[in-house]
Amino acid sequence: MIPFRYHLISLAAIFVALGVGILLGGTAGHSWIMQGTKGILSNMEAKYDRALKSNHELRQQMNRLLKEVARSNQEVVQLMSIRYVDELAGSKVYVWQEDGNVAEQIKKLMHSVGMEVVSCRDGNSWEDGVLLVVARQAPLWLREKQVNSWIQVVEVPDSPAKQWALLEQVQNRLAERKGSREKS
Repeated sequence: MIPFRYHLISLAAIFVALGVGILLGGTAGHSWIMQGTKGILSNMEAKYDRALKSNHELRQQMNRLLKEVARSNQEVVQLMSIRYVDELAGSKVYVWQEDGNVAEQIKKLMHSVGMEVVSCRDGNSWEDGVLLVVARQAPLWLREKQVNSWIQVVEVPDSPAKQWALLEQVQNRLAERKGSREKS
């Protein structure tokens, strides 16, 4: 059997080793940990600064590109007005929307080619122009009339290509109406 004195000495040695470990770990390891932490933080700060600079440069580039797109859109609108002004100037376009308000983009587009925009109420006559129905589905009163002088616009044209296509449709409908009036 092992005497009690050996147990007591081994227990004391464990506590001394634990104390020395805490003392060395707290003082000697502290500077190493702090240097490592400072290095990691400085690397992260440098990456953050580079990301901020890159973000700022990308934002400036995006603003330049948006200005160029706006300028190009204005040029396209001018080309559209030149292309369609002779045929559409002085004509009327009636606009019916589900909420009753005429979309500003449609007004601007039609005014740019010299057309008069008139807000249309349910069942009003549009004999001297073309009716634009800005809605997902044509209204019931329009489906009952079964006339062909209207154009359904599912969404307001937001790009020059869609605007150009809408003007082309309006021009075709006006030409059809003009041709049918000349025949009768």
